[in-house]
Amino acid sequence: MRILVIDDNNNSLQSLCLVLKDLGHDPHGMEDPVLALAAARNEYFPLIITDIRMPGLNGLELLTQLKNDSFTHSGDVVLITGHGDMATAVEALRKGAYDYLNKPINARELAVVVDRVAEHQSLMLENKELRTNIEQHVSRAAATIKKDLEKTRYRLREIEGIGQIIAESPSMLQLLREALILHGAPTVSVLIEGETGTGKEVLARYVHHGESVVEAPFMAINCAAIPHELFESELFGHEQGAFTGSRADGAPGKLEQAGKGTLFLDEVAEMPLSLQPKLLRVLEERSFYRVGGMKKRVFAARIVCAGNRNMMEMVEKGTFRRDLYHRLRVGHLLIPPLRERFVDIRPLAEHFFFREAKRKKKQFTGIAPATMDILQTYAWPGNVRELENTMERSVLMHDGPLLLPEHIHFLFQGVLPASAPRLENSSLASDAMLPGWQHTTLPISPIADAPAPSDAVLELCDFKAILLPDHPICLDDLMNAVIKTAIKRFDGNKTKAAKYLGISRFALHRRLQQMGEK
Repeated sequence: MRILVIDDNNNSLQSLCLVLKDLGHDPHGMEDPVLALAAARNEYFPLIITDIRMPGLNGLELLTQLKNDSFTHSGDVVLITGHGDMATAVEALRKGAYDYLNKPINARELAVVVDRVAEHQSLMLENKELRTNIEQHVSRAAATIKKDLEKTRYRLREIEGIGQIIAESPSMLQLLREALILHGAPTVSVLIEGETGTGKEVLARYVHHGESVVEAPFMAINCAAIPHELFESELFGHEQGAFTGSRADGAPGKLEQAGKGTLFLDEVAEMPLSLQPKLLRVLEERSFYRVGGMKKRVFAARIVCAGNRNMMEMVEKGTFRRDLYHRLRVGHLLIPPLRERFVDIRPLAEHFFFREAKRKKKQFTGIAPATMDILQTYAWPGNVRELENTMERSVLMHDGPLLLPEHIHFLFQGVLPASAPRLENSSLASDAMLPGWQHTTLPISPIADAPAPSDAVLELCDFKAILLPDHPICLDDLMNAVIKTAIKRFDGNKTKAAKYLGISRFALHRRLQQMGEK
């Protein structure tokens, strides 16, 4: 064991080092306590034996500096006292000394103290290694648990549908920010409106969960799927014997089952008009009665509603209560259709594509550029749900390495989307005729800011109604002729021409640049 011996008396120092060397240790003697302190700071000595009475820096001062906050010495310190100074020895023990020896030093006592220090240092080293191993094990276990927890949270978000909220467009990012604000206001009712397939329930779950996954329940009711005569019981619950066929012990409704979570009323426009005043009272008083019950029950959940019908028109027609409509839309979220947020198509398509490829264990590695051009040009009347189903079907029926245009030919089988304008039997069709053409039907994507349809898009469309000329044709020339004719028809008004063609003004401007037009 390496031992630092400090004594300003050279004879005593040499004698002590000789005895320690005979005991099988490695002593290092120093007469200057200041230099010895510096050596102890730079090197590790399991044991330091120092005299108390020394000039410049006595043994107690040296011990204090070794044990102070700025310098932690893990070795043991044994002090040498003389002249029967028991009070000094007691003070040294209080300051952290391991033991003390009286002058003149007895070799046997020295050997015993050194052996005890060696055992103590061995135990300390073993304890340090054990503590390090435990800390490393705990750290690894904590990292594993954290990783598993993140996987569980991700899986829960996938199950809840929140993982499908993928947005890059400014309109959707703003919508998600507003949804997150509403998440923090559980007493505020929320109305989500949007076309079929835009993801209203997914957004409702995002309002419920926020950026994590909460434990409170999310109860969903499809108002269009419940018979009117059962709707009240389903929503409010019923007491024993409330009506013929009711449960003998009664049953709670969705208002109770939602607890402190969220009650989601999908297709809320289909709610019976007779029940709408009762729902309004629940929102205003935050309480309700079961059917046939006399006990008032507290409603603690948030209400989120969704509808794909124009509810304002229903209010004007008197088929939906105006006061309930305005009470529901305190928090209002309007999801834009997919065709109005062109930049979201690519990330959504890639998300659904790779998810299905992994689930079905296919060899796909990506989506071909021509295929992506088709996806970004198609109008998606079924919105995100149609895109998801398209990816699932194409991955199921085919395999990699790339998703090719022919894999999604079913998108253009039969008729084109109703929202896509046709040039069939119109004055514009006759104006746009190229030499040798008798009749033409041209699909133009209505997606905002989407590129003009590529050859791959046109290749997949149903052209059974078109009478093609005998000579070779150029699709670009046809498209250019249609665009020029549309602009001419509207006296150079590009905004009207773009609207007529079903494209954005930006897409029309980009096409004109490609044509070399201003």
